[in-house]
Amino acid sequence: MTDKPTLPKTEWYDLAEIDAALEIAYRNLMLEHARLGRSVHESRNGKVVEVTPVDIFARFGLDENGKPLSTTPVTSQA
Repeated sequence: MTDKPTLPKTEWYDLAEIDAALEIAYRNLMLEHARLGRSVHESRNGKVVEVTPVDIFARFGLDENGKPLSTTPVTSQA
């Protein structure tokens, strides 16, 4: 009974789908923390750094309030 457990055959699952699901989960987690005003901590170059909500929003192409960045300038109507 010393048989090592084996992973399922790779044709049973799609690694690209797993990667895509993990990316979506990571994005949702980070944005949820930012919307709640919470910073997160990450390891960069062997050091722990704080990532602020503004930095999180910027990472995903959002403004400091979590709204999509406007691509066209807003003009006032006179």
